[in-house]
Amino acid sequence: MSARTVAKSLVSSTRDCIHPRLTVANGLLAVTPTFVSGWFRARLYRLAGVDVARSAFLMGNIRVRGGSRGHASRIHIGPNVRVSTDVTINSDGDVTIEENVNIGPFVKIYTTTHDLGPGSRRSSTETVTRPVLIERGCWLALGVSVLPGVTIGHGSVIGAGAVVSTDIPPDSYAEGVPAVVVRKLPLGHR
Repeated sequence: MSARTVAKSLVSSTRDCIHPRLTVANGLLAVTPTFVSGWFRARLYRLAGVDVARSAFLMGNIRVRGGSRGHASRIHIGPNVRVSTDVTINSDGDVTIEENVNIGPFVKIYTTTHDLGPGSRRSSTETVTRPVLIERGCWLALGVSVLPGVTIGHGSVIGAGAVVSTDIPPDSYAEGVPAVVVRKLPLGHR
């Protein structure tokens, strides 16, 4: 490749990664005291292009990461969702968090990965995006990591520190690395 082609590619990929409204929102929130209402934070993220329901409550800034244009608009946070502090969301693919979900501190949700390459380079250079869906009523405890392409079924609980690499059926309690279903949970009130 010529130097000009490389420079154009670098400028294009840099432009795609920058999200001005999200940068401004995070800058304002960085100097905002932590006791400021979570609804205020949700409103700023809405203004930045994130799809956040009016009744969602964000306790701290969300680290929104992505390398594609408009990545912040691929996050969908439903009604009555509670998001704790120090949460990271990679949104190159869609991330849908349905209603009444609780996201604990230090949770990481990723939508981008690499295909397996040959022995000379196991991580291919092209990225692959896979959407993440967290269905209604779930609880992701402290430090959970959700990998690309995962669906967590409604009413499920993911134990602290778990790494969710495969789909979790509805009304399940899963824990561990990788996360495995330990037991079914009672249905309770629907």
